[in-house]
Amino acid sequence: MKKPPSTPRAAIYARVSTFDKKQDPETQLRQLREYAERRGYQLSGEYVDYASGTSEARPH
Repeated sequence: MKKPPSTPRAAIYARVSTFDKKQDPETQLRQLREYAERRGYQLSGEYVDYASGTSEARPH
């Protein structure tokens, strides 16, 4: 018996690099969700990073 094709899965990632400009990760996440939906991906997770790109001391 053939296994039916599975729906591809993806996780999306948004990055807010500065706190002082009041960036909202939801803007990025909305666009990424729409992209995934258009491509037929099932979302398996959403991640947001609030760290500055200039800092080398990020938490792991």
